Order: sequence, then structure tokens, then C-alpha cells
Amino acid sequence: MEEVVKPRRAYNTSLRAEQARQTRRRIAEAARRLFVARGYHVVTMAEIAAEAGVAYQTVYAVFGNKKRVAHEIIWTTFDVEGVHHLIAEATAAPDPETWLRSAAHISQVVNERLGELLRFLQESGDPELQAEHRDVESRRRDQQQHFAELLAGSGRLTPGLSEQEALDVLWTMTGSHLYQELVVRQGWSAQRYEEWLGDALIGLLLSRGA
Repeated sequence: MEEVVKPRRAYNTSLRAEQARQTRRRIAEAARRLFVARGYHVVTMAEIAAEAGVAYQTVYAVFGNKKRVAHEIIWTTFDVEGVHHLIAEATAAPDPETWLRSAAHISQVVNERLGELLRFLQESGDPELQAEHRDVESRRRDQQQHFAELLAGSGRLTPGLSEQEALDVLWTMTGSHLYQELVVRQGWSAQRYEEWLGDALIGLLLSRGA
């Protein structure tokens, strides 16, 4: 009598992949909380594992080292916080004031999540980490190019200010340094920072009475 061989259950690779993505996100978010609260240098991979609720070996298997964890946090923030959607939603509006207040909101969102980590990268003295910071700033500038183009085409740009200069102002004003000084050091609320920044950008970049 022939033995009946039952077919093996198909391995659910999509479920396994989703679980791996969730673990990766959980580790990165745990690391972000620790880096912001305590500083990059003092946080260990073991502490990241404990915060994420995973085995120490898992953190190393997924990322390898802290620099790669920091890279993951930074480069997924724009997706995690829906920055691309915010930009698209803002630039779909016809009003230049809306564009600039949205730019202020995006700055608040990104800096609240990443401000301390970006400051660390800039001040680390580590060439690799400083290069990472430059990459972030370059990407931020590229994302703001569309705002500058819209402002230049709106007829509302401050007289004498070129599109490139408008981009320079927007990029500089929305950087992490102002957030650090006003919110972290001077104790402004995130909402107050966002409102002030929106007002400042409108005052600097849009002509009055237009």
C-alpha cells in the first residue's frame, strides 16, 4: 500500500517579510527614542534591543552597528511622518501663504523627530556621520526646490529676491539649528515655533500688499 504524502504547507514568504519589516521599524523607533533622550554616544546596542523588546543578536543581525541604525531612522523619517504627502497636499493649494505655513509645519515635524540626532551628526567629528548630515541637508534642499519654484511663479515673491535666493532662505530658516535654539534651549513649544516660523517665512519671502 502506497504511503500518502501530504503536501507541505506553502511557506508564507510575504508574512515573513512583513514581520521582518515590523521588527526593523520597532528597533529603529526604539533607537530613536533612546538617542533623543540620552544621546547617541551613550546608548548601546544592548539597550536598543531591550527598548525594542528583541534579542541583542537580532539588532546586530538586522543593522550591524549603530551608524546603520541612525541611517535607518533618518532616511525613513520622511516616509514615517508622511512628509511627501504633506508636500504634495501643500503645493496643490493655490495660496503662497499655505505653502510657507506647510513648510513650517514640515520643519516642526521633522525636527521634533530628528532634531537631536541631526545635531549629533553635525557635531560628531566623525567624517562618516558628518557626511550623513550633509546628505540629509542636500535632500531637504532638493525637496524644497518645488516650493521655491512655486513662489517664483506666483508673482508674490519679495521684489529683488531670486528663486535661488528664496530657496536659500527657506532651506536656512527651516533647518534644525533654529529649532534647537528656540524649542530645545529656550523652551518654546513646538506649536509656537511652527507659528513663528510660518510668519517669518511669509514676511521674508512674500511681497506685502500683493
